[in-house]
Amino acid sequence: MGMLARALSDHLKEIAWALFLIFLLLACLIVIFGRELGFDSVLWVCLGFAAIVLGFFGMLILGELLWIVIRKLWRRLFPKNERIL
Repeated sequence: MGMLARALSDHLKEIAWALFLIFLLLACLIVIFGRELGFDSVLWVCLGFAAIVLGFFGMLILGELLWIVIRKLWRRLFPKNERIL
């Protein structure tokens, strides 16, 4: 397992923890504001916010995976003893 793959696995653990905390906060908001504003409307607002947050973190993960692929491809195309720069 390469250095970037280990870094990715550590980063995924951090992202999973952050998502858990954000979703827990949203669930608490549903319970707190559900009685006052109506559970259905608060649920839809929190689900929409959760989808936005999930999309943002998904873009972060895909960006990091793309960076790993580009880095490996660059190393394969230009080995260390044949590098120009």
